[in-house]
Parts: sequence; C-alpha cells; structure tokens
Amino acid sequence: MTHNIRAKESGNAVIIVLVALVVIAIGAMAYFSGHLASADRAENTEVAEATTGEPVDSADEAYMADAQDADAQNAQPETEIKPGNPVVAKVGDKEIKRLDVFQFMQTMPAQTRQMPMDQLFPLVQNQIVNMSLVKEQATKANLDNDPLVKQQLEAAKANIVPVVYLQREVEKAITEDRLKEAYDQYVANFPEVEEVKAAHILVDDKKLADDLVKQLDDGADFAALAKEYSKDSTAKDGGELGYFLKNDVVPEFGDAAYSQEIGVYSAEPVKSEFGYHIIKVINRKKETQPLEKIREKLTATAQIKKQAEVYENFLKNLKETYEFKEVEF
Repeated sequence: MTHNIRAKESGNAVIIVLVALVVIAIGAMAYFSGHLASADRAENTEVAEATTGEPVDSADEAYMADAQDADAQNAQPETEIKPGNPVVAKVGDKEIKRLDVFQFMQTMPAQTRQMPMDQLFPLVQNQIVNMSLVKEQATKANLDNDPLVKQQLEAAKANIVPVVYLQREVEKAITEDRLKEAYDQYVANFPEVEEVKAAHILVDDKKLADDLVKQLDDGADFAALAKEYSKDSTAKDGGELGYFLKNDVVPEFGDAAYSQEIGVYSAEPVKSEFGYHIIKVINRKKETQPLEKIREKLTATAQIKKQAEVYENFLKNLKETYEFKEVEF
C-alpha cells in the first residue's frame, strides 16, 4: 500500500546506453503494445467522457471490445504475486527482486499501470530479465567503439529527438487555462465523489491475518495490533491511511473498503499483491475533488487528446516552411 515503489556503471557506457535504447524502445514498446493497448484505452475512457461530457466514439468502443476478446483468447494462467520483497529471478549473480519490478512499473505510463497486477507483473518481470541478459552479454563484448554501435546510436538519436520535441510541444499546449476548462467540465459531470477513511493491518501470512481477526473479535484494539504486527509504514499510526478514492488503491482493497460499514473491520482478510489486509473503515465523505488532486490525470487526458492536433499542425507548418510539394511519377 504505502511501501516506496522506487547504478553506478562505468567503462562500457556507450554500449549500455545502446542496449537500453534498443531493448526499451523496441522490446518494451513492441512487447507491451499488443498486451496493453486495451488497458490504456479503458483507463482513458472514463476521464475522457468526464472532461468532454461526450460518450466515447463507437469505433473506440468496438476497438476496446475486440481487444478484450483477443485478450481473453490469449489469456495466460493466473500468476501468483507473493507479498514481501522476494527474489523473483536471477541473471548470473544479479538478483531481481519484487520491488525492482515495481520500480520499473513506475517508469511506465499511468494508464498502463492500471492493468491487472497478475497480468502486468509477469510482463514487466520478463522484460527486466531480458534487458539484464542482453546487458550482461553486451558489456562483456566491449563494443564501445564498434562502427555499428555508433551507427545504431545515431539512428536511435535521430528517432528519439523528434519524438521528444513533439512531446514538449504537446506539453506546452496544455496551458493552465486549458486545464482549468477540463477541470470545470469534470466537476460539472462529477460534482461530488465519495472518499473513504480507513486503517489497515498488513501481514504476509494468511494464518497470522486470521489470528488477528480472531483477536479483534475477542475485543483487541485495532490500532494496537496494527502497531505490533503490520508491515506497512502506517503501522506507527495505528494503520491509518487517511482519506482515499476507490481508484487510488489496488482493486481488492478498494472494493472491500467501499463495501464495509463505518466502524466495521474485515471479517475475512483481504488478499492483494502486497499481502493480507485487515481493513477498518473509519469514516466516509462526499466532496468535490480539488484540481490539484486530479491534476495529473486531467493533464494526461488532455495531452492524449492534444497529440493528434499538435502533430497535424506541426507537419502542416513544416510543409509550408520547407515548400513541400508532391512529385508525380
């Protein structure tokens, strides 16, 4: 829940940079694009409708439906995500731990991180392993000054620079006034949203979680048990998390917290990728979300909508600047 999900290299810096560019730009993009496209669109649909006040285009709905059907047909067996920070893979002497996977996830788009954890985790884990394998071999090859390496670096740079330039242009187009307009539309569609204030006790072991529930049934103090047993950083505060929206937390936790009554704790421990939670709902409230709380989400949605417009105008201006003409042949 509140764990921080966050290299000194020398000698072969050039080849390592190349590996990162090639593997991330080609491997990660190609690997994730097919698996994650439907998740990206699903995440954007709710906010896009909220900020525009218009339903998602039927073609987009059809696309999402087709993507979901394809995902269902290609579904893999469910992966169990163990709690704690165990070693999930080894590449030579290097250990890849669970939090390494979560750190990589933090570099991914917000929409992608909304993908179900049992699907996203193995994809990211596999990508880290692949990158580590290639990096290990490439470092041993000592190809820093290889002509092909230099050529590929220049080619990668030629592709990356325009992309970053366009990204900066999109960012500049999202002014504070535009963001305020998007926020006003959001508030018009969602004048109030419910927030829940809760506390939790987080442990790795199901047996321990069941025992803690029994102790609560026998009259034990929730805050005292949280301070003694919870592995979460909120333990020192008796497990209190403050107020949160349902989508601010992992689905299992959100579903449980929003379905419980005030003053009630989980009769059955709630399992998530972090471990087993015993949740106690302290209070509920409804209020208009302040701009700063949803700024990041509104900005991301506005940028997605603005990308096509910026790119189209950018190309139009370039063609006029450089006197572009089509040549018949």
